[in-house]
Amino acid sequence: MRYLGDWNFLNWWWWKPIIEPIAGLLWLISFVLLGALIYSFVSSRTKMSDYREMFISPEEINSKLPDDEADIGEFLESAYPEIFEDEILEMEEILDSVIRMDIHPDMAREIEKRGIPVHLLALPSPGIVKDVGSIPLAVWIPAMGAIEIYAAPMKFHCRGDSSAYRGYMGNLLLHEMGHALGLDEHKIKDFGV
Repeated sequence: MRYLGDWNFLNWWWWKPIIEPIAGLLWLISFVLLGALIYSFVSSRTKMSDYREMFISPEEINSKLPDDEADIGEFLESAYPEIFEDEILEMEEILDSVIRMDIHPDMAREIEKRGIPVHLLALPSPGIVKDVGSIPLAVWIPAMGAIEIYAAPMKFHCRGDSSAYRGYMGNLLLHEMGHALGLDEHKIKDFGV
């Protein structure tokens, strides 16, 4: 060891000035690559229209709501993401499993006994939006004796995350069933739905 003197390659202090910049550069490259991977994954699964929708809050949409029903229809078409047939089918399967497995069996029997249909539609009608005063995710329609759940607002609120649909649909269904049973908004909120 004495033969090498200051050139002892086995000491850490000799390698430190070489290894530290290389380690820093590798860390920077891995950070950039991770960012590129995340970006490519998100961009491959999301359309440009979805990016715009991610930054619009439901309050902003409801505050821009026009008064005329024809204008409301056009506004709904432009403000909410397009719903494709396969998404509707997926939501219908989720809704079916919510009714069969997630809600209390007595509630499911009550829905069946009363013959309350639960419809899944792409968007609410302009008339319903005008009556409610905002864009609902779901609504109880006493004249039809039916509950309607709306797929495009659901997709908007869940940011297109299909794993979140089940929880939303369960809560919406319970909320609207409360209305179907004659409970007002405050009483339903007291039950936590």
